[in-house]
Amino acid sequence: MSNIAQGGATLTVFFITKDKKIKSIASASGISALLDITEPAMFGINLKLKYLFLGAIIGSGIASAFVTFFKVKAVGLGSADIAGIISIKPGSIVPFAIGMIIAFIAAFSLTIVLAKRATKKDIVDSECQEEMAS
Repeated sequence: MSNIAQGGATLTVFFITKDKKIKSIASASGISALLDITEPAMFGINLKLKYLFLGAIIGSGIASAFVTFFKVKAVGLGSADIAGIISIKPGSIVPFAIGMIIAFIAAFSLTIVLAKRATKKDIVDSECQEEMAS
């Protein structure tokens, strides 16, 4: 669930930023995170903007709670991404797929909320600094 959530949080940046360089990094690293390569997403985008990492952690936790509630079992070790569905027991595939969707949507939406909050806080902080300077 963590990889899906990291990808969801990173792809949020693709949709909310206007910077073309960050947009290109976010799209490539977000898609690679969905395919089990999270390092570009985590170290390239999410840890630099801490609220993205927080959104991914919370989204992953929500999805993991869902998957745990439905007692999803795997037949062996597998990757924690879209391709990892092949390692899930046949009776648990649907809850696992729903859990992946929850991880993506929760991380994506939480990151949007946290990004708006961080933007407002930056504006307020800069206004306070200007008032203190005068």
